[in-house]
Amino acid sequence: MFRRRHGRAELNGIRRHAKWSFAFWALAAICLVGLLFRLKGIDSPFVDFHGWRQGDTAAVARYFYEREFNLLRPQLPYYGAPPNYAELEFSLVPAITAGLYYIFGETPWVARTVIILFSLWSLVSVYRIGAHFWGLWPGLVAALTMAVQPFYVYFSRSFQPDVPMIALTLAALADFLVWSREGSLFHARRGCLWLTLAVLVKPPAAIVYLPLFIWWWSAHRSGQKGSLSVGITYLLVPAAALLIYLRSIHGIAEHPFVSSIATSFTARLLQEGIPEEWYGDVGRGLFFFVCTPFFALPVLLGLLRGLFSQERLWIAAWAAGLAGFFLLVGNHVLNNLQYYFLPAVPLAALLVGLSAERLTARETVLFRRATAASMVLLVLVGGSFLLSATFQRLLPERWLRDQPWTYDSWYELDKGILTVSRALEQITPDDALVVIAEGSPRGLFNSHRFGWFIPPEDCTADYLAGVRAEGARYLVWPEEKAPTQFNGLAGEWHTEGFWLFDLEKLL
Repeated sequence: MFRRRHGRAELNGIRRHAKWSFAFWALAAICLVGLLFRLKGIDSPFVDFHGWRQGDTAAVARYFYEREFNLLRPQLPYYGAPPNYAELEFSLVPAITAGLYYIFGETPWVARTVIILFSLWSLVSVYRIGAHFWGLWPGLVAALTMAVQPFYVYFSRSFQPDVPMIALTLAALADFLVWSREGSLFHARRGCLWLTLAVLVKPPAAIVYLPLFIWWWSAHRSGQKGSLSVGITYLLVPAAALLIYLRSIHGIAEHPFVSSIATSFTARLLQEGIPEEWYGDVGRGLFFFVCTPFFALPVLLGLLRGLFSQERLWIAAWAAGLAGFFLLVGNHVLNNLQYYFLPAVPLAALLVGLSAERLTARETVLFRRATAASMVLLVLVGGSFLLSATFQRLLPERWLRDQPWTYDSWYELDKGILTVSRALEQITPDDALVVIAEGSPRGLFNSHRFGWFIPPEDCTADYLAGVRAEGARYLVWPEEKAPTQFNGLAGEWHTEGFWLFDLEKLL
């Protein structure tokens, strides 16, 4: 009487198609939400939180655009007259940005858009990783977490290479998992390319080698084709590319930033070991920046769930890689350069996704799964909100310094340095070398000038005599009180908020 319209295999195919169609549109919606969150301050000059770091990256893009487009010759505006070649990370992000400058001109929104696009790519990749292990909903929840996590949102429009490194790393991991599941050598090769670029863009991408090894070992034991060659390629190609790049640039760079930073981090760790404050400072950063702390309970639940599941090895390996990185960097750097906590965000997002996996696994209807996942997140995030509302009474006083939960203040602009920089651009000749008495190179970058920067307390007559011999023409003192260490000689006060000294007259 009744005939079956579709066979069982055909019905399964229809269900899979519906699932992937839903996944595509859901992921597109999450990316749209992430984009809207990242549009705040997209056209702001690079004088917001960590503006000095953004200015360094933007300076490399500017000089690619204006002077020499050579990825092996990045330049900075400080340490004297150009060219100021520096041993920096591989300048993929500045190069892409400089290419867009030829089309749209040099404006902040172009540079920030490049970072935003990388961050949206990271949402797709973290979804792929979560869906590989736990299915559709945990993957979508992980992507949604990274889309709205305020710490990640801010740095997803901050012009520096950290988020592009994360995006490339997650893409490499996602493609590697496709190879481990399907044996696709295309995905293995593409993943190796992404990982190589990630390590070049910023070497801390090597953190993921520990979970990557766990995944590779599992694929190797299961007899996946080409596992030995894939493992050797992933191990050697990124390391060789980094060494070749550093060697090619080290000989000409006047300032070996990458190698000197790595050397200083290692020397400090060997000499000082692990200070007592390290544990508290890392815990503070994980609580406020990685868990924000609105995701504290989902992350904790996901971690407990993961450590008692078959994925516990790679979760523990990833966490161990992060701990090793935090040890190398040191708590002093972590307290001042908060973006060093960014590599922990993807793992935290995956753990948030895992926290919803148990209660959605039994549901077979798509709508019921969506409802279950939403309720789980609502309860956990709500509980985290209640927890965060009482943290001032529960947490150590040391954790509360500088109010690390006030993310909105990060978007505020330092209008003072912007005003001084614009005035300098109008007052001083284009080719004049300038000394700015401040602790960062923001003034040099924003005034489009080359020269030096030095903290006011270190700016002595002997120092000025040395830079004058190298061609310095002006000293900029961006404080209302005139300096007294220069034999009482007064410069010219400008209402924009700085003293200007002509070094030819001063010395």
